Amino acid sequence: MDHLERLAAETGTVPAVNQIELHPYFQNREVRAYDEEHGIATEAWSPIAQGEVLDDSEIGEIAGRVGRTPAQVVLRWHVERGNIVFPKSTTPERIRENFEIFDFELEDSDLERIDELDRGEGGRKGPHPDQFDYAG
Repeated sequence: MDHLERLAAETGTVPAVNQIELHPYFQNREVRAYDEEHGIATEAWSPIAQGEVLDDSEIGEIAGRVGRTPAQVVLRWHVERGNIVFPKSTTPERIRENFEIFDFELEDSDLERIDELDRGEGGRKGPHPDQFDYAG
């Protein structure tokens, strides 16, 4: 949030989109709330935690019940939570699968179960923006 506030203070510009690490294990709730409060769309970077969440038993159980893959469940969770998501894949079958998330919805209880998977900072996969080495 400090980065966004600095950008606005120094340039008078508020970004339209803020891409942040965001997945079930690291939901970055404070930044998402800040974005929403300031009219900034949130885009999920690493939406499936570099594949780590695909083996989660909660997500697997939901996927089995709704007849979808764990990746589809997680991508649908993002969509239903209002996040922009661009899943990355080079596999034709997975690319096709990633598009097939708009013909089903998750139940509120499913969304809540996934919400409960948040591990806070312990779920972060990438570098913290305050500790990132921009010169490296």
